[in-house]
Amino acid sequence: MFLWFPLMPLFMLEIGAKNDADAAFWVAIALGGQGIARLIGGPLWGWLSDRVGRKKMFVRALFATALTTLLMAFIQSPWQLTIALVVQGLAGGFSPAAIALASVSVPDARLKSTLSLVSTGQYLGSALGPALGAFLIPALGYRGAIAGSALVVFAVTLTVAWMIPADNVESRGHEERPPQRPGGQATEKPAMASFRVSGQLAIAIAIYFVLFALNSFRFISTSLALKQIESGDVTKFTGVAFALSGVASVAGIALVSSRLLRERRLRSVLVWATLSMAAAYFIQAASATAWLFMGAFCLVALLNAAMFPATNTLIAMNTNRSRRGTAFGLASGAQALAFMAGPATAALFAATSLQAGFAVMGGLLVCVGVIIAISVREPSSTRG
Repeated sequence: MFLWFPLMPLFMLEIGAKNDADAAFWVAIALGGQGIARLIGGPLWGWLSDRVGRKKMFVRALFATALTTLLMAFIQSPWQLTIALVVQGLAGGFSPAAIALASVSVPDARLKSTLSLVSTGQYLGSALGPALGAFLIPALGYRGAIAGSALVVFAVTLTVAWMIPADNVESRGHEERPPQRPGGQATEKPAMASFRVSGQLAIAIAIYFVLFALNSFRFISTSLALKQIESGDVTKFTGVAFALSGVASVAGIALVSSRLLRERRLRSVLVWATLSMAAAYFIQAASATAWLFMGAFCLVALLNAAMFPATNTLIAMNTNRSRRGTAFGLASGAQALAFMAGPATAALFAATSLQAGFAVMGGLLVCVGVIIAISVREPSSTRG
């Protein structure tokens, strides 16, 4: 899906949207429907993953995403895309599943480095995919690029199913029928830990929501903003922007996040990155040329990438190890809300002023940075 996702507004224009604002409106409706469905499915799949296995849920989510993406290659009008994305939202949600699986596959001492590596892969896919799509679309068309995206996800599904070992989960059957000691006396088997949303976990999930909302806002608004700055076809401009942002994202994780997470506390990394990203959004709001806009876009990508491993670590370290699937299922619900809020906000500002929209996002980030500085407490297991 990432091969064509940032170009979705342009695809909407091709299949029936009347103008830029109408295209952004239909994208907001489609992604809003997906968000509502994911809000229902995400927590449920996360809860199940702690009981039947995170790998199983990861493979299931990947397969559902591949199948629904393939169906999108045959849509004929904007409302049909909404239906396809609703089904995908209900059955998919592979990103939180991948993070939950990774978080229980390594010792807690390696969480920071492991989640940084997972984020590197995610950002490479989400940034380089659109860049590849922007260059494939002129040759294959939107439908060919969408079908190609589905085939890539199918290949990843098979790779995960065959090569990734299964994780261990508590057996409900064992909980109901405790094992027997010699002589027939039942032994106690620890029950699965209870799950409680602490204040710190709630803050971490709220940060997760903000990051994904901003991501979806900039994904939808970028092609439209470039279209307003530069006249004519901006498909290649969009492809270049996402290619460069892919490099910036990897730099954000490898050079900024990974190093700073070893040397500084999570709160310091989050505050620094949030306030710096606010400045980058203000630059985008004032950009008069495509290259200045893309430069600020890449800076946003770098800083957003730097924040994700820290946020994922904050969620994991504020949750019992046996319930991390549930925690990241809730994070998937927050992601679902973000997929509604981000595109809806992009549609609103596309109808008024995208420059004002980028300025508002910068102001929002300043507020978030202040809240993080005041409210976030470092988990004891990440100190030192």
